[in-house]
Amino acid sequence: MIVLRSADTGPRVLHVVLSLDCGGLERIVTDLVRSGAEAGERSEILCLERPGHLAADLEALGLTVHSLGKGAGLAPGLIRKIGRILSHRRPDVVHTHQIGALFYAGAAARLSGFGVVVHTEHGNHLARGSGLWGSLRARLLYSIAGRFADRFLCVSNEIADSLTTLRGFPCSKISAVVNGIDVDRFANPGARARIRDQLGIPADSMVIGTVGRLTEVKRQDRLIRAFSQVVRKHGHARLMLVGSGPMREELQRLAENLGLDDRVHFVGYQPHPEHYLAAMDLFALTSRSEGTPLAILEAWAAGLPVVASAVGGVPGLVEQGRTGLLFDDGDEAKLTSNLQALLLDRALARSISAAGRREVASRYSLEAMKQQYAVIYREIGSRRDAGGSH
Repeated sequence: MIVLRSADTGPRVLHVVLSLDCGGLERIVTDLVRSGAEAGERSEILCLERPGHLAADLEALGLTVHSLGKGAGLAPGLIRKIGRILSHRRPDVVHTHQIGALFYAGAAARLSGFGVVVHTEHGNHLARGSGLWGSLRARLLYSIAGRFADRFLCVSNEIADSLTTLRGFPCSKISAVVNGIDVDRFANPGARARIRDQLGIPADSMVIGTVGRLTEVKRQDRLIRAFSQVVRKHGHARLMLVGSGPMREELQRLAENLGLDDRVHFVGYQPHPEHYLAAMDLFALTSRSEGTPLAILEAWAAGLPVVASAVGGVPGLVEQGRTGLLFDDGDEAKLTSNLQALLLDRALARSISAAGRREVASRYSLEAMKQQYAVIYREIGSRRDAGGSH
């Protein structure tokens, strides 16, 4: 059970997500809820679709998780259901995460009159190349839903800049709040040997790893193909993929077709990915779209050198040659050469990992992120109480 400060006098905050599955967004939300509760906020979580893997962890801490079971497609009746929850729980702040959550919960908050609406956008869905219809649909959704938010926060400047190009979008509400993590959680003495022993990975093997949902946007297929080239020079290398998702079977078939099934370890969803990061020597992120990837921050905190695709907010996060090695989206040859460079040049790998660890500790802490959100909650609440405009 979380022990709250003083007399539990902080704001009542309802975080609204689609689900609490195992992605970076969801871990950011759970960290915000935990740290907010410790600071006196009275936090609850509303999952529009399903609770997901992380819900049980929060419930075990005595926090309330609601779930509405939304299915696929448009669900206008959901606004009324959310409104009933708002009327009953009476939050001071409705904090939505991702544009779909804002569309429904923002409308419900406006209609019910409960809670100022703070929104955080965790990815650049306008840049995901979903075709003309998909792009038009996304732009319409952002233009409508954006009007429900009192503040529209983005986890990278790249996302914020993209939204300012939308016609009719309330750009004056936009600002950036970068992700932060609990760096201390990634000190895991003993985890390296234990995890490697569980997976049958020799102590002297070099392990390339990644953490994330096994979905098309994460493009783990590129990593597997690059790894097939790496093992030609590094015969003892292994690849570890931490995460679950709809692409798992296809990725496993790819590994088998490339003759890598005994060298690629699919370990599925793990509630404590930091233990698996401790078993890696090198971290790779091959996504075609990202905001400020939590995975890179966690890899830095675990002391790993990083190779990442230069997409979304990544170039603003990773300094080429100092805190990581970047490659252009889709350039598998460069991805392969970056991986090989860090496996061959261990001095370079140590330099990059040390710089990354310093970067995350100084600029991307959970405490810094939490304080930024706390200030925003207070400012926007004070403005509403004073009768200011949204």
